[in-house]
Amino acid sequence: MNLVRLNRTRKAAALLLFAFGLASANSPDSDNGQRIYRDGVLSTGEPLTAIVAGDVPILGTQFSCQSCHGQSGMGAAEGTYIVPPVAGQFLFSESPQPARPAYDVQSLARLLRDGVTPGGRQLDAVMPRYRLDDTAVADLAAYLRDLSSGWSPGVDDTVIRFATVITDDVSTEERDAVMAVLNTFVEEKNRQTRLESERWDRGYTPASRLPTVHRDWVLEEWQLSGAPDTWDAQLETYYRANPVFAMLSGLGDGTWGPVSAFCERNEIPCLFPGVNVTDAQPDDFYTLYYSRGLELEADLLASHLREQPVTNLVQIYCTEASQQAALRLQEGLDGTQVGVRHLRYSCDEAPPADTISELVTSAGETAIVLWMSQDGVAAFPEEISSGRFYVSSILLDGAFGEAVASLQGPVFAAHTFRLPGQFDPAFARFNVWAKTREVELTSPRRQSEAFFACLAMKDAIAHIGRFFIRDYALDTLDHAQSIVAYLSYYPRPTLGPRQRFVNKGGYVLELVDGEPQSQAAEWIVP
Repeated sequence: MNLVRLNRTRKAAALLLFAFGLASANSPDSDNGQRIYRDGVLSTGEPLTAIVAGDVPILGTQFSCQSCHGQSGMGAAEGTYIVPPVAGQFLFSESPQPARPAYDVQSLARLLRDGVTPGGRQLDAVMPRYRLDDTAVADLAAYLRDLSSGWSPGVDDTVIRFATVITDDVSTEERDAVMAVLNTFVEEKNRQTRLESERWDRGYTPASRLPTVHRDWVLEEWQLSGAPDTWDAQLETYYRANPVFAMLSGLGDGTWGPVSAFCERNEIPCLFPGVNVTDAQPDDFYTLYYSRGLELEADLLASHLREQPVTNLVQIYCTEASQQAALRLQEGLDGTQVGVRHLRYSCDEAPPADTISELVTSAGETAIVLWMSQDGVAAFPEEISSGRFYVSSILLDGAFGEAVASLQGPVFAAHTFRLPGQFDPAFARFNVWAKTREVELTSPRRQSEAFFACLAMKDAIAHIGRFFIRDYALDTLDHAQSIVAYLSYYPRPTLGPRQRFVNKGGYVLELVDGEPQSQAAEWIVP
């Protein structure tokens, strides 16, 4: 090669490298697109601007794309409006109803900025107009192209797989009771639909007929043992062996944090575990709970003690979960003049009378919070008296009676369930279901919770049709307000977009001779 040809080759290579670098620098960034779609935030970290009602500017963080179209991008219903899907398989394809050409980046930009579809139709003002430059639109388009583009793991042509996670701090009796409900529900569901796999959806032409959406449910039990910091590795082993579409119900007497973190990282719906401590994080999306459990009780007591303060507060407990509740209550009293002390004792022994006496002899009125089960409260030394006692309805399983009768002083209970004596139509229906299937109710609250988790998933699966997408199932549940009519025990349950706790409040009930005084109970949402 002569010198001239060598120089030309070097120049050509340099131009190619420059062109490649320029193209890379200008390539759409789907991660930025995700932030725009989910959070309404630009790549600079600044919130984008949306125009609503024609001329009202608001921050994109208040009105992101996800707010209406769902995390899955599969659309939803908002009041009288049908919010269409924007996932790539729909957005970048022609639409017959209403008729429109497929979107591209340019037509998407026009839609976002001016509210005009590729077919020239002007959208209603309920659809915000966004101030986005070309780079931001390209980033958003790149994200939408892959959004909900295929089935989630845990589904094949014949089955959809689920798992139930149970930790080793749960009693065998409670575990067996819950598994009896779950297995019965799954077996009956599969038996009732055993011929669905032979059906084809009707279509206008033979070519439009599609295979059935039916899938048999397969439920596995994932048992976790040992310290919570080892659970993640155990869950990974289970999941690698048999990926699941979602987790149904579950049981744990301590923290659920490692399980929830696993679900968040792997984007697995975790529906309604039966737990006392959630350790939920503010941005969690994939785990739905019945309530914040002991954390909610602690907030209820903090609210009560702020209105009716004492000088000293002694919290007594023997488990890790109860200790977390005690710390939560202490945080709730920050900024007050209440002096808070703690006593943790061995669960295998009776609460130590001498130590407790020393803690409650301080000057001023002292209240004692007994974060204990029925056995612990019943074993509390009778000679100990204080200005007030507080107990946990969750740890007492809603049964007060003799357990609190020996306490020397006024007694109050943090209560996150329906008021005692109040008729529970949802449980009445569940009770009939269990009796007709010969399922013995030895742990009625946990069993009814497991039943509801199955109903919620069955409802979600029915709505998502042939689009077996985890985020779509959760988006569907966000709008399934009517399903809470089937939830037992919990008062005023609600579901809504991004709400991850069905029950959000409770009561502080006075107990007289072990009987709750429900007539004057006030609903508290901390």
